[in-house]
Amino acid sequence: MKEYDVAIIGAGTAGLTARAEVVKHTDNYVVIDGGILGTTCARVGCMPSKALIEVANTFHKRILFDRYGLGNSDIGIPDYKKVMAHVRSLRDRFAGGVVRDMEAWKDHFIPENARFIDSNTLDVGDKRIRAKKIIIATGSKPFVPDAWKKYSRYFLDTDHFFELETIPEKIAVFGLGPIGIELGQALTRLKIDVVAMIRRKVIGGLTDPEIQAYAHQCFASEMNIQVGSFDILEAVDNQLKVSCNGHTWTIDRVLPALGRRPVLKGLGLENLGVQLDPKGMPIYNAATLQIQDLPVFIAGDVNGFRPILHEAADEGRIAGYNAVSPDIGCFEKRTPLHITFSSPNICIMGQSYADLIDNKVEFVTGQTDYEHQGRAMILGQNRGKVNIYGDKKDGRLLGAEMIAPAGEHMAHLLAWAIANQMRAKDVLSMPFYHPVLEEALRTALRMIVKHSREPRPEFEFKRCEERADIKA
Repeated sequence: MKEYDVAIIGAGTAGLTARAEVVKHTDNYVVIDGGILGTTCARVGCMPSKALIEVANTFHKRILFDRYGLGNSDIGIPDYKKVMAHVRSLRDRFAGGVVRDMEAWKDHFIPENARFIDSNTLDVGDKRIRAKKIIIATGSKPFVPDAWKKYSRYFLDTDHFFELETIPEKIAVFGLGPIGIELGQALTRLKIDVVAMIRRKVIGGLTDPEIQAYAHQCFASEMNIQVGSFDILEAVDNQLKVSCNGHTWTIDRVLPALGRRPVLKGLGLENLGVQLDPKGMPIYNAATLQIQDLPVFIAGDVNGFRPILHEAADEGRIAGYNAVSPDIGCFEKRTPLHITFSSPNICIMGQSYADLIDNKVEFVTGQTDYEHQGRAMILGQNRGKVNIYGDKKDGRLLGAEMIAPAGEHMAHLLAWAIANQMRAKDVLSMPFYHPVLEEALRTALRMIVKHSREPRPEFEFKRCEERADIKA
């Protein structure tokens, strides 16, 4: 039985980042993965979805042609085969790059599935291996309720969507979390007949009731969104009948976007002798990623914490570090940052509205919108609303939720300010250029300053301590 210092189960983002940390300290390691390589992000997630969204948004801009005097906006329908070929070509490039990088250490890779025999021993294919430390980084997969699995041939989850040669004419999207709203809106903009179904008026993970309501109004003006209980009724002539609130639709395929679930089945976690929660997840330390006192760590989407690439990469590095360190280290997570690449973008930074309410934090809300913001109007993207939350005592920024044009960029600025514990007045002392979308944030920041208990400064910019020299 071969013995290693570290065995890593999974060659996704977390697993590969863990390997990069482990190899700094030992060459006696192994990475085990019996699935398709290339990472979820590059192969079926972040990157191919953004490629499709960019095509859809470019095509959608034709609605402005008449307003701009550029001619007739009626240019027919896209060539869906070429659209999907373009998306796949980029996808193959991104995923292929990941696989090519693995060539340098292919002697440390085993293309099999692994199962725990005990906390130091794994069944890998037709043999067993031992490792001083083991890292679980098996990722997640799209969730489909058991009752619907008999209709699986009609499903287009993200594991299969980007393999399409062309796009079906009629698609039902179940759920409007980040994946559902991104792909649902993109398909709608590409003139696909889409009906989206959600149980509540919650889109993109927003928790602020005001932003939730605005987001629903915004997207419902562009998409066919149905709110209520929904179900699959039957399959008829290679199509499905689906229902929501007593109405039925006949569609070609379903895009289930009901979230992702950790890939835990078949790992043999019951053989670790630790307590598992009702979902089969072992109890672990969120700061060290260690499972109780075992030589086993769990990192990335598989632990169900935040299924986001940069979070998975951070956790992979933490797990890799602790797997080769003589002392287990605790690490703080970065300030939360969630971005949904719909149009407008949906972004949540720092503590969400729900976090603040649940934790009984005393806060004030600064608000602004993009309905009449100059740059947004010029861009033809004047839809958006922003709520920024500040500590009522001193205006320190705590979090924000927004739906806004180019929100992905403003979300980073706010997340950085929150991470550095800046107050609203500190951010207002920074430069804001004109005309830019960021200018609108000042309205919300000024509202926080006005309603917090800390005295309001006379000017947003700082006074000099002594008079500047007079120059000719």
